[in-house]
This record gives sequence, structure tokens and C-alpha cells, in this order.
Amino acid sequence: MSTSLPGAPARNVILIGGSQGSIPVLKRLLAGLPREFHAAVGITVHRSPTFASSLADVLGVHACIPVCEGRDGQLFERGAVYLAPPDHHMQFRGGAVWLDRGPKQQFVRPAIDVMFASGAASYGPRVIGVLLTGNLSDGVAGLIRIKQQGGLSLVQEPAEAEAPSMPVNAISYDDVDIAFKSDSASNLLALLVAGASLDRASRVPGVRRLPRKQQLPALRTGQQRNSMRVGGYDRTAVGVLAELQRLRRR
Repeated sequence: MSTSLPGAPARNVILIGGSQGSIPVLKRLLAGLPREFHAAVGITVHRSPTFASSLADVLGVHACIPVCEGRDGQLFERGAVYLAPPDHHMQFRGGAVWLDRGPKQQFVRPAIDVMFASGAASYGPRVIGVLLTGNLSDGVAGLIRIKQQGGLSLVQEPAEAEAPSMPVNAISYDDVDIAFKSDSASNLLALLVAGASLDRASRVPGVRRLPRKQQLPALRTGQQRNSMRVGGYDRTAVGVLAELQRLRRR
């Protein structure tokens, strides 16, 4: 019996953002994807603009599908992974990758928010947004845009994240669909791309379906986002660590 939702959109664009501690997670995720993977994958990781990077090669060793640094005007095609290069935002228009050195967002370039927002505008409900471990809140506003356009919002389980504040802030401000442990990520994405419902996907071990939110707090901008209280929780670094300890005690 099919587990897909009748009339559900094809989920064939996966956009992944991460920062501190995300490289080991990406290695496991890409290694677990099948060779016949019918989705295009875009990845933005916070990277030094001056350090010569071989990240595409590092990730490609573990992947069953090709991994490359995105090139301006390159086609964004299914069955391949496109990595935002250092010091460039990565966006999508007309089925292609577009790079620019526009202003930093969330103090960084490339920024996850830029890629997520562009993907949401170009691909709408076809997008699965994935936010991994990282500090502060880059990617949170972009996940909100993805949800507004009918896409799915996924985050790494904060309790296992090396730097939990990006997933924690996403859960606070966005109507996140699923939190997952890193060992479950590739199976989860393969199921969603194949058309599985959220209920079916949430039965994968290490995957947790999050309850729907009726009302979301306003997302502040700039440095305000890094020192505030939301829903009774302190969103400073100290508050994030306290919440992480609470999650681990569950």
C-alpha cells in the first residue's frame, strides 16, 4: 500500500544548511543516500573566505551521488549535490545555480537563509529544508519561508547537535515538521523524496514528529535574535545550553 499522500507535491529539492559540527553529519547523510536519488541537493555550510577548501572532495568521498561546488549558471539537477563556495551566497533561478557576493546575512557569506529563501521562491512545495547543528540562528528565517511556500521543515535533534542553537531556534520560531538524529537523516530523506507521508517518515528510528503550532512568535532580526526570551525560554547561549541539558534528561 502506498504511503504517499494523495495529490502531495513531488519533494525533489533538498536544501541543507549547517555550521559548527555539521561536516561529520553531512558525511553520514550523503553516504547513506541511494545511488538512484531523484532529488537535487543544495548545501550551504559556513566556511572561511580565505582558507583554501576541498570540502566538495571531502564530502564526495562518502557520497554515492556527485558532489561539486556550485558554479554560476550551472544547471541544478536531480541526482547531484551542489555546495555553496566560500564567500558566495548560493541561489536558484530558472533551474540553475546563481552565485553572488551580496551583503553578509547573519554575519556570514554564504548564508543559509539566502539559499533557503531562494529555493522556497523557485521551487515552492517541492523543497525539503534541513537545518543542522550550528550557532546562532542562520537558516531559521529561511525555513519559515520554505514552510510558507508549502515545503517541509526538518532539523537535527538538538540533544545530539554539537552546537544546538540553530535547531533550537528553528523549533522555537518555525512550525518544524520533524527533528531527526543524524544516523536517521539519509533514510528519512529517501522516504520523503519517494513520496512518504510525514506520519510514515516519522516511524523511522531516531525521527520525531513535532506537534503543529497554532501561533508562532515573531522572528526578530539581527543581533536581537541572539539574546531574548521566547515562550519562557532564554535564547542566549546560556539559555540554549540549559535547554539542551533538559532535552537530554528526557
